[in-house]
Amino acid sequence: YSGSRVVHTIAITFDDGLHQLLTPALLDTLDAIEVKASFFLVGKMVDRYPALVREIFARGHTVANHSYWHKNSSLLSPEEFLDDIRRCSESIERNIPVRVRFFRPPGGNYTKNVLSLVEKNGMSTVLWDINSRDYTGVSAARMTARILSKATSGSILLFHSGVSSTINALPKIVSSLRAKGFEFVTLDEMFSEYSALLPADTENVSSSAYRKIM
Repeated sequence: YSGSRVVHTIAITFDDGLHQLLTPALLDTLDAIEVKASFFLVGKMVDRYPALVREIFARGHTVANHSYWHKNSSLLSPEEFLDDIRRCSESIERNIPVRVRFFRPPGGNYTKNVLSLVEKNGMSTVLWDINSRDYTGVSAARMTARILSKATSGSILLFHSGVSSTINALPKIVSSLRAKGFEFVTLDEMFSEYSALLPADTENVSSSAYRKIM
């Protein structure tokens, strides 16, 4: 799952959050390295820390939907799923002056019906092609090596906003990829002219299937 493979751009994305201490630190790091990223936020955390949502948007990042309750989307009924994503978008849109365009299911778990319902609600489902695995406790050095060995044109990098080693790894990752000629963009920028590439089999695919191709 990626942007165009012929455009030398990479999108950095963060799942989960908001986090009262780590989100501000992450935003400061992104400012320091001059990167605009995309944040998939959990609705219940948006309601807890609305000022941080506004700050993310004010600093030029894309704000996206990661469900309200962070439940497995593939296990919810259509009614439960629609309530989950609509509630998240409503929470975000109370704090920023734009519509939410992108959705990422928690854990990358979805079905064909989930994709259809997301589209019918005016959003695009965006996953990733490179998982940093920062949530496993991997060191900043190993995380950096993993990303640098796999990144290519159109890559969408998956990180998590509540991991301190991610914050520590970002400067080296960004400087190294810039040295190779890559430009960092938000998902709004990446998909302003190009469409994401969906996997061929979207009937019932979990995030593990994506990890196999990374």
